Amino acid sequence: MKNNEDNISLDDFINKIDGDQKIYILDLDGIQKDKPNLCSFPKLSENYEIWIDSRPMTPGDIVDSFMAGANAITIRKNLWEKLDIGRIREITENGIYAEVDLTDQSNGRIELPIYNEVDGLVIFNNKDQVESDYKCGGHLRDLSSRHKTYVYEANPDNINYWKKQGVKGLLVDMKKVEVFKKKWDLKQKSSLHSSSNEVEKQN
Repeated sequence: MKNNEDNISLDDFINKIDGDQKIYILDLDGIQKDKPNLCSFPKLSENYEIWIDSRPMTPGDIVDSFMAGANAITIRKNLWEKLDIGRIREITENGIYAEVDLTDQSNGRIELPIYNEVDGLVIFNNKDQVESDYKCGGHLRDLSSRHKTYVYEANPDNINYWKKQGVKGLLVDMKKVEVFKKKWDLKQKSSLHSSSNEVEKQN
């Protein structure tokens, strides 16, 4: 689950979500202005598992996010070569994920060391970008076959597409969570029905 809605108070945000949901916080103040909203995170972390993406600039920024209540964080490429993940692991068992841009040809299909050091990958490239460039599609399938990969998606109609690419899960906007859940449930029921028919045919 991702929250990037404008002009919404923390209390209003909390009232809109279920207690069992994990929250992916796309902290635009942190990403765009290097001013993460660390003061808002502890209140959320009291009742929810939170995953913070605030574009940390230093290892100290990562520690600050964990101290503020994050169960997981996303690091972006600016920190890849500066970060000693082993040292971070010494002070926390929380999740560390790396954001990957599939259109960045410098990555190619090379297995970069950072990929093996983190718990998984986060991708914000959309379906059209992946489909229009066979290199992006191949890179995604390669990564998702080796690593726990999450993709941001705005359109619930694309759920099945990402499942076929092997991704672990989707990050979705808060206001669309219920729509995604219904679509997902329908896909699951359809899959179960197909499996049942196969069993009947075999019998």
